[in-house]
Amino acid sequence: MQSHQRTVLGFTLIELLIVIMIVAILAVVAYPRYSDHVRSSARKAAIGKALEIASRVEQFRTQRFTYPSSEADLAGFELAEVKYEYEVAPVLTDGGVTGYTITVTPVTGTDQVNDLCGTLTYSSAGTWTSSTGVAEEDCL
Repeated sequence: MQSHQRTVLGFTLIELLIVIMIVAILAVVAYPRYSDHVRSSARKAAIGKALEIASRVEQFRTQRFTYPSSEADLAGFELAEVKYEYEVAPVLTDGGVTGYTITVTPVTGTDQVNDLCGTLTYSSAGTWTSSTGVAEEDCL
C-alpha cells in the first residue's frame, strides 16, 4: 500500500487574509506615531534655524551696539522654507529697541499646521512660547 502525501505549495486564503489583517493593524497603529515623529523632527529643525537667526541678530547687536529695528535691518534675518516661516520683530520700549522676538509659523497647506505646538515665539530673553499653550519642554 502506498501512502499519498499532499505537498503544500502555497498559502491558503485564510492564512493570507490573517497576514493582511495583521499588517493593516500594525499600519494603523504605527502611522500616527510616524507622522508625529516627522512633525517633531521638522519642528526641531525649525527651532534650530530660529536659534541660528537669534545668533545672527546677537552678532548684529555686537557689531552695532543695538538690536535691528528698521525694515532694512531686519530684511536679512527673515526667511521662509518649505514647512515654516520665520519673522524677526524688535521689542520697543521708551528707551528704544531692547530686544527681539522670532516667530516660527507653520506654512499653511503643510502637515506642520497640525503640530501640537502651533506657532512658536522665541524672545531675546531666551524663552519659547507656544500659540497652543503647550509647555516649552514639550515643544523643544
